Amino acid sequence: MSKLQPSSNLNIIEPQFEARSRNAVWIAVVTGVVMLLITAVVLPDVIRLGTNRIWGPLITTLAAVASFTSALISAKGRPNLGGGILVSTILILSMFAILLFEQNQGIALSAIVVFVVSTIAFYTLPESWVGRVTVLSVVVGFLNILADLYLPNFGLPNDPRYTNTMGVVISVVYLVIILRRFDQFALRTKLVAAFILISLVPVILLGIQSTIITRNNITQQVNTDLIETAQTAAQYIDTVLNNEFNAIRSEAEILDLIDYLALPASLRPGSAEEVRASTTLLALKRKNAVFISSYALLDKNGIDVLDTFRNDIGVSKADRNYFRVPFEDGTPYISPIRISPSTLQPSIYFSAPVRDQNGKIIGVLRSRYKARFLQNLLYQSISSEQEEFAALVDNETYVRIANTGDELLNYKAYGNLSEAEIKNLQAQFRLLPGTSEEVLAPEPKVMDGIRNLENQSLFTAPSIIYGGENTYAGGVRLKKANWVILIQRTEDSVLAPIEDQTRSITLVLLLVISLAAGAGFLASQVLARPMLQLTNVAGDIANGNLSTRVVLKTQDEVGALANSFNQMTSRLQDTLSGLESRVAERTADLEMARLLSERRAQELQSISDISRIISSEQKLETLLALISRLVSEKFDFYHVGIFLLDSTHQYAVLQAANSEGGQKMLARGHRLEAGQMGIVGNVARSGEPRITLDVGADAVYFDNPDLPLTRSEMALPLNVRGETIGVLDVQSTKPGAFTENDIKTLSILADQISIAIDNARLFGQNKQALDEVQSLYDQYLRQEWKTFIQNRLKIGYIQSMGSGKPLEFRVESDEIERTLQNGQIVVTGANEKSFPSVSVPIKLRGQIIGVLNIKAPTKDRRWNQDEINLAQVISDRLALALDNARLLFESQRQTAKEQKIGEVTAKIGASINMRNVLQTAVEELGRALPGSEVVIQFQNNGNQE
Repeated sequence: MSKLQPSSNLNIIEPQFEARSRNAVWIAVVTGVVMLLITAVVLPDVIRLGTNRIWGPLITTLAAVASFTSALISAKGRPNLGGGILVSTILILSMFAILLFEQNQGIALSAIVVFVVSTIAFYTLPESWVGRVTVLSVVVGFLNILADLYLPNFGLPNDPRYTNTMGVVISVVYLVIILRRFDQFALRTKLVAAFILISLVPVILLGIQSTIITRNNITQQVNTDLIETAQTAAQYIDTVLNNEFNAIRSEAEILDLIDYLALPASLRPGSAEEVRASTTLLALKRKNAVFISSYALLDKNGIDVLDTFRNDIGVSKADRNYFRVPFEDGTPYISPIRISPSTLQPSIYFSAPVRDQNGKIIGVLRSRYKARFLQNLLYQSISSEQEEFAALVDNETYVRIANTGDELLNYKAYGNLSEAEIKNLQAQFRLLPGTSEEVLAPEPKVMDGIRNLENQSLFTAPSIIYGGENTYAGGVRLKKANWVILIQRTEDSVLAPIEDQTRSITLVLLLVISLAAGAGFLASQVLARPMLQLTNVAGDIANGNLSTRVVLKTQDEVGALANSFNQMTSRLQDTLSGLESRVAERTADLEMARLLSERRAQELQSISDISRIISSEQKLETLLALISRLVSEKFDFYHVGIFLLDSTHQYAVLQAANSEGGQKMLARGHRLEAGQMGIVGNVARSGEPRITLDVGADAVYFDNPDLPLTRSEMALPLNVRGETIGVLDVQSTKPGAFTENDIKTLSILADQISIAIDNARLFGQNKQALDEVQSLYDQYLRQEWKTFIQNRLKIGYIQSMGSGKPLEFRVESDEIERTLQNGQIVVTGANEKSFPSVSVPIKLRGQIIGVLNIKAPTKDRRWNQDEINLAQVISDRLALALDNARLLFESQRQTAKEQKIGEVTAKIGASINMRNVLQTAVEELGRALPGSEVVIQFQNNGNQE
């Protein structure tokens, strides 16, 4: 290390010290003033928006206090301490700010740190400190950027615009200050800065352009997806409502209901018509027993004369829209959501006028659906695979009817309604009873977006469901009801690709800066020969020779760097003495964390494997056995049992088990009373998971002779749609084998098992219903065609090259008989008796109703596959055409019959003389039944005349 003479040292240091003192004072004052200005600009917004935004102005105020303290200390002749206080404060506050505030502010804060700290260090600190402080500021800036990209933060609200604006302003101000003294910088600094600037500018411009393009594309795609999702959901719900609309209109034409209302009111009680009408209403209600709460018949005065909900019988409903609209307009009606005054349950009503034989309205048929029906439709209408939810909103009251995000918000209004408006809606039964806090969940921006859907179908608004997080929203109005389908997707999920791209661009920028700095450093090696000696010394230090020291007599940057190397070496010696122990401790911690992570990942992978396998099994018996075996194999459990609650929910019955003892229990029909026997019974009753260990009071649970090795047990409820359907019981031979973390992990598996069991049950029920419907339909089709063919004189048609004619007798041939028997295409070649032929069965929905037989004109003809396929296609079309012709014939025959009956009745009714009536009846029946002898006889007192 070089040594200076005291006289020369004094002459050099005193002017530099005075200059640094002056610089430290005015830079500290300028920094403090800038921070106070920022506080003054931000503070009004903080006062307006709330104290939770106080962190921004608090940090700038602390920076201002530190700046003025630094100025005071520097003015008293201690610039090193003053500059150190200011630099340390800025570095520490920047790290707190990046952790406290919302993300995407790291670059702005890092720019502030680097420019401000570098400027303060250059003007106020000794030359031996400038390089280290500048490097420290860059490191802190890099760490801030990485923390902003990858670390979670408290997300305290602040406006990023202020941070970004402050970053630009401060960076420009301090960059100007730095450039004014750029000629005094060391050569290495200039080279590094030049390399960084040249490489950084193009990357920044390309990154900005790429981000803008990506943001526009993603926003456009999200807008399209939201509208398409909303339109699909709206179309589905409109279709279901239209089906119900048409159903109520058709049901109002049922004769049993018309006959009942046509009776005088005094004759209705106890009549046969009342019994038939009541039976009809009960049958209509059972078509959807889950959601239909009642069917009712209202007379022309609006009195509920017949109702499956007997408490409403005799009640006047004349003031209800579902009665007035159909009765006055003669059209079916779909009501908005209405709160039942008797049950306080939200409901939707479908109604249609009931007309007598003359077309006069004599009453109204009304069905009442639980509003949960709409919630179910909403779940069925969307397939949410992202962070989004759907809501069904009343367009008049802006009340949530249904939503897939948080059902607790259902029947709460979006707007800040006054007390008078709330009472008015409650009086109209459009809003649930309760205070404003109970019936309101205000989201004003969402309500404004719904109002403005005609002008703008897409908008952004914060969402209560996502804790006030901003969302992209799209809405579509329904056609059959005055409701709106609203789809909201979180802004974070929408902008995630942009954030990923920004993160990648930022990492590229950091890498470019690092490479540029390295390139500048290498260039400086070539330009500055004295640096070679420092490189050799650095190599010795890197090889572990920390006793090496730099000996240079130069007073330029190389000399300053030599001093820095000597100080660094001393610090390294101190640091390395305790480094090995810290590394060992850290390694042990990392290994423990790795093992825990691997176990968690393995458990989740096992759950994924089990879920994938059981999702494809549809038979419940096979599924339960498969689940017990897989869970035991994947998690190495001693015993796995699956209990399902019986129909009364009184007993949990063992349905599957993997262990030998479990098989014995399964063979004797093992069951436990819910809430009474063991942890399985307790879990079946409470629906909450539980763990028992072979200690204390829990030891009694392990006294099971079939499972003698059990030392730990855990029972998990199998829940489906909020209802416990069974229990997953797992047992281990290890004491204390289960923890609360195992409950969290295996609860995921229990949920997947619950879904698989419920799906298997639903599949079995649906298959049985489908088989029954198919059997009835096949029976009906066979009977109709059998009757139709028996009544036909012509049983087919034959067409040759010259002409064609109907068939009156069956054509007997082997190929036709084989086709009728096996229902397959029969292709025959030429023989002594016949030419080559193709016989194709004419099938109507699986039933053979005839045969299409095609014969070749010559014996040497060979049928190719295209011709056979063509015959098959023609046969399929022919079956449909024949069935349509049969239906048309039946319709025409029925119409002719009804017309003839009407004509005979009209002529008979035109006569008033008994003789003329009898004469007319005989003549008309003779014409209607040609060749028949018509006789009319009267019977009196058992004697015929």
